[in-house]
Amino acid sequence: MDTKKSQLLRQGLLVFIALAVITGIEYFVGTNGAFLPAMVLMALVKAGLVLWYYMHIRKVFTGGEE
Repeated sequence: MDTKKSQLLRQGLLVFIALAVITGIEYFVGTNGAFLPAMVLMALVKAGLVLWYYMHIRKVFTGGEE
């Protein structure tokens, strides 16, 4: 596997892990007396990660096409 594919795989795994960790934190906060601003902030961070990495929205702003 070349380095670019390896780097992209590693980045994808890190994003996946970050989403899983944030989801776990959301569950903990939600089951122990939800603090709405924290829940909204975590939801926005997760949405941003999904848009940026999985939906490739970054290509719109960088002009890169692969």
